[in-house]
Amino acid sequence: MKRAKGFVLVCGLAAVLLSACASAPGPDARPSAPEPILRRPDILDHKNYRFGRDVPEWVFLDQIELEQLSEFDGYYVFKFESPRARSLDGAQLWTRNFTAASQIAQIVRNRVQVRFAGAAAGDMDAIETYMEQVVQSFSDVEFSGYVPAADYWVQMRYYRPDGSVEEDAYTYLVLYQIPRTTLDRMIREALESVDRATSEDEQTVRDRVKEAFAAGM
Repeated sequence: MKRAKGFVLVCGLAAVLLSACASAPGPDARPSAPEPILRRPDILDHKNYRFGRDVPEWVFLDQIELEQLSEFDGYYVFKFESPRARSLDGAQLWTRNFTAASQIAQIVRNRVQVRFAGAAAGDMDAIETYMEQVVQSFSDVEFSGYVPAADYWVQMRYYRPDGSVEEDAYTYLVLYQIPRTTLDRMIREALESVDRATSEDEQTVRDRVKEAFAAGM
């Protein structure tokens, strides 16, 4: 009977030891790093706060989303945001040095290049020079017809990945709009103003590009 009890006791100790060994980390084990805290910035103050009004919807939307709003029907919209600044005066200083025409031209060039790539369907070599000439026409062009649509400022509290406060900073946002008919006309003129195609294949690809722009940028 004693031998049986001793056997049970030994088996029990062995089970405990095996369990401990199985759960204990190996010599190369490292404690897992804590998951980063993805905390969104908090709004501390904004232009309409003192009037008891909310931040306008456009402040949170990107350019494509803005153009889908009914209030911008028939317009292309361009949204720009200042770098973070420690003071509101610092954020507003950015607006005085901001040149809307050149910034809008850059966005137009980027969107034109994307449209060219989509229309080329693998034949970019055939229209690379064509695209470069069209894009270059927007480098020095003086845009007309665009007008300021809105401006706004917000003060945000930003956080580090560990959840601690990184900084409180101001951002100034400006919104411009230009009639679609105006900008579409400028693009059509740019497509027509470059040198003629040098081959039938190149002309075919150019025609595809023009068809891609038929519905706008």
